[in-house]
Amino acid sequence: MQACRKNKITLIPQVNLLGHQSWANKTGNLLEKYPQLDETPWVKMPAKYEWPNPDGLYCKSYCPLHPDVHAIVFDLTDEICDAFEASAFHAGLDEVFYIGEARCPRCGGRDPAELYAGEVRTLRDHLAQKNRKLWMWGDRLLEGKVTGMGMWEASFNQTHRAIDLIPKDVMICDWHYERPDQTPVYFAMKGLSVVTCPWRKPKNAVAQVQDMLRFRRSATRPMKELYQGMMQTVWSDAGSFLDEFYGRKKSTSEETPTRCFHDLYREIARLTP
Repeated sequence: MQACRKNKITLIPQVNLLGHQSWANKTGNLLEKYPQLDETPWVKMPAKYEWPNPDGLYCKSYCPLHPDVHAIVFDLTDEICDAFEASAFHAGLDEVFYIGEARCPRCGGRDPAELYAGEVRTLRDHLAQKNRKLWMWGDRLLEGKVTGMGMWEASFNQTHRAIDLIPKDVMICDWHYERPDQTPVYFAMKGLSVVTCPWRKPKNAVAQVQDMLRFRRSATRPMKELYQGMMQTVWSDAGSFLDEFYGRKKSTSEETPTRCFHDLYREIARLTP
């Protein structure tokens, strides 16, 4: 934390909440320790994971209406935020495929959008008690079928309507890795602050930062301040990213988070005084 303070870095810890409670054939620690929180306990983890599969298993979710879940989750988030002296917390909330399952005794028959918005609101309200801001991924707030954005970068299970039900002081991290979709405008028009998040494709990142600056220039006064900028994502260990960044290792691919990061900041420097 001393290094962050010295270099004026705001550290925002992130823990996957609601979705991403498993990966491949491994159950995450939360459901491993508290299996009663599982939204789909009848879906058993396979010995060998494959997608697609008959259960529609990508990642498990916890049940947002289980009476025990938030006492556990709040203790976890408070401890992490206290340790990192954090003024904001990123709760993930992305790629939630299991929500409002018919066989869940608590969620069955409920509107997925209301369930999703309720979890966002619950987490936001808890963080606000200590003046902390909720950050989250934006994919579940986008409709995936009509837009053609698909089931990964947007929603096929009706959670997208939650965008009109969540608090307006949540920070949306709008990730698009395959195309530079211009959805920040949509989030801003809903009154939500938004950052655009590239990953490994430098051309997309360059287009996205150009878009972000153009959105600011052309926006109305109330919307201008909602376009908060860019956030580079790195879905690997920090060591691999830094080894490539500092030239200790080279990649044969033209599409890596390190190259994306480099081109993104070069474009920022070119476009801004």
